[in-house]
Amino acid sequence: MENDSIDLGPRKKSARYLAKKLIKESKISTAPISLQKVIEYLQTIYTLDVHKVSLSQSISGLLVVCREVDQEYATIGFNENHPWCRRRFTIAHEIGHLLMGHTCNKNLFDKLHNETEANTFAAELLMPKQFLKNDFKKTPNIPDLAKVYLVSQESLGIKIGQDGLLR
Repeated sequence: MENDSIDLGPRKKSARYLAKKLIKESKISTAPISLQKVIEYLQTIYTLDVHKVSLSQSISGLLVVCREVDQEYATIGFNENHPWCRRRFTIAHEIGHLLMGHTCNKNLFDKLHNETEANTFAAELLMPKQFLKNDFKKTPNIPDLAKVYLVSQESLGIKIGQDGLLR
């Protein structure tokens, strides 16, 4: 029996939508995306702290959410030993987990989807298609644009490809 109503894939559209909505609500209209503005906006809704932490090189960051009867606290930690563009992506990724309601899950299938969704969210937050489309037309140079967006050349190249901007 086939059931088309079950979505077995990551919610990439939802992740992109949430990132676009957050950019708009944070009143950001140009690159680079100010994570400070994003965090300040989120702090009007959530009890949220963001801290650099000393972690193993293999761990980029973490999100800890504590729920009490009438309040929820969230803390994002990012690896202070990683390059700045990596730290930006990690913070955006953890914000994605927070907004998408991801929790620790031992189910590998769910964990992989959550990571894909958080990566999709982070890429759209830091490199919004609406901004990137215009900027890439003006400056079709990945190294230069990566500096404008404060992201790695690799992540920018992937995003440009995923957004179909090379056509």
